[in-house]
Amino acid sequence: MLRNLQRMPNKPAKDTLGEYARRVDFLKGLIHTQNLPTPEEKVVAAQLLQPGPSSSQVITKEIHQKTTSKYAEELRDELFSSESSDGPKTLRQRKVSKVSSGEDLDALLRHHHAMQEKIAEDMLSLARNLKEQSHLASTIIKKDTEVAEKSGSLTDENFERLKLESARLEEHTRRAWRCWMWVMIAVVVIIFVNMVVFMKVMKKKK
Repeated sequence: MLRNLQRMPNKPAKDTLGEYARRVDFLKGLIHTQNLPTPEEKVVAAQLLQPGPSSSQVITKEIHQKTTSKYAEELRDELFSSESSDGPKTLRQRKVSKVSSGEDLDALLRHHHAMQEKIAEDMLSLARNLKEQSHLASTIIKKDTEVAEKSGSLTDENFERLKLESARLEEHTRRAWRCWMWVMIAVVVIIFVNMVVFMKVMKKKK
């Protein structure tokens, strides 16, 4: 819909199109975050999202806060369900083996760090794609603007030519009308002279 809007002849202003593009980018980021497999990745990706500026900032901030809270709640529920499924037996095992617990914590931190790096790479890839799309959209807008400017200048040039030709035609019509008027006057004068001559000739014959 944004591409179709950019191709329309009566499209909105450039700033308005840029704001629409930023909203679309934000929504794409939300969809990408929603499709991630684990709540942990979703939380990190949601934190990396940037709400849109200007008039849409209030709405996008609200969506961003709700999304972040939702995925944080999912992560908390997953952690609580994991702890409850382990039961007292796992807690006793953790108390007995502190070294193993430390190693598990280190492994969890390493896993968390790896997930953050993966999400950061995905977000960078998404940002590059969005940058390319924004560059393509700006190129299309620039070309459309150049075409519109050329069309406007061509329209002005055609209007000036039409105005000049209309003036020439009007002058030509005025000259033709004057010529015909003099021709009619000459014809009337000739007829009048002939009638006078004819009348004199008829009088002399009588």
